[in-house]
Amino acid sequence: MNEQELVEGIARRSEAAAEALVEQYGGLLRSVIRRHAPGLDEEDVLADALLAVWQNIDRFDRKGSFKNWAAAVARYRAIDAVRRAVRSRPAGDAAQLEALGGGTLDEYLALELEDLFRGLSTADRDLLLARYYYGETAEGLAARHSITVGALNTRLSRARQRLARQLQERRETQ
Repeated sequence: MNEQELVEGIARRSEAAAEALVEQYGGLLRSVIRRHAPGLDEEDVLADALLAVWQNIDRFDRKGSFKNWAAAVARYRAIDAVRRAVRSRPAGDAAQLEALGGGTLDEYLALELEDLFRGLSTADRDLLLARYYYGETAEGLAARHSITVGALNTRLSRARQRLARQLQERRETQ
């Protein structure tokens, strides 16, 4: 079954498409899950990822690659599984998170930010980083981009709202 037929089959809730999804993409999704959630129940996270692909097929942009989209869904599910596992454990230190997630705390947080910022335009991402990460003043940033401070604040506010919506959507799909 080619990619387009698979996507259409999933959208129609075809049993054959479900089997093809597992057969054709199960290995890829497993490897993504192993990378982002080592030490967790791989089968459980895989089942969650497959279900998320199945239930959210309407969010797939058919202009893009289904393979990449499905891998991204598996990645998000693996990261979410790590988050849940960390929350369900007694308070610990960063070393426990690193052992569970297979990377350092900084790497984990960098992945989280990278995923969130993908939903923003490059210009908005640059403005947010310059203002809140690098601490550039609103006046200096506005002058550098040839906009008023009011326009800068409006763009920053809208970018923060988009980030908040993305976080809310992630919580709803968990």
